[in-house]
Amino acid sequence: MDTGRNEKEVAVKIAIPSVASRMRFMLLFVIFVGALRLSAAALAPPSAESLMQAAVKTAKAQNKVVLVHFGASWCSWCKRLDEMLLGNELGKLFADHYVIVHLTVQESDVKKQLENPGAEAMLTAEGAGKSGVPVFMFFNGEGKKVADSLALPNRTNIGYPASPEEIAAFGTILEKTAPRMSSAQRAAVISYLKAHAPAPEPTK
Repeated sequence: MDTGRNEKEVAVKIAIPSVASRMRFMLLFVIFVGALRLSAAALAPPSAESLMQAAVKTAKAQNKVVLVHFGASWCSWCKRLDEMLLGNELGKLFADHYVIVHLTVQESDVKKQLENPGAEAMLTAEGAGKSGVPVFMFFNGEGKKVADSLALPNRTNIGYPASPEEIAAFGTILEKTAPRMSSAQRAAVISYLKAHAPAPEPTK
């Protein structure tokens, strides 16, 4: 009886499943890593360029202007601006005249993943890199900038229009960027801003 040969055959039979198991494990690992990468890509914010291209195309087709709102998750004034642009009171009015795009910038280090790739560079390229948010800009159907919120003296940012000077500057921007908006509709926006303006700080 050739026991040596039998032992070799058993060893080979044991080794074959072991190699197959390792190959299956490696295959599952590769699939798992690939799935993680796909999930991360799916969850990543869209780029500023892709959002702008789509918005400009829509604006041209609908005879509107693109209104780009640069904001951040921590910014309370940005939330106030969104309430005006998208809320029940004035949301339809703004949607009738603008294609609104939100771009996230200036997030803290722990929330950098919320930022739209390229948005910060766009903000800087348009001269507003050192301005606090919210910043808003307007582009026509050809993708050309026609106005922005740096409309106060010395190209100071309006931000959320709260002071009388900021509200007046915003009204001028509306007249320039939404020519189909009636004077009564612009007056409604101005009235909204005045009604929602923060109370003046008490004098000491």
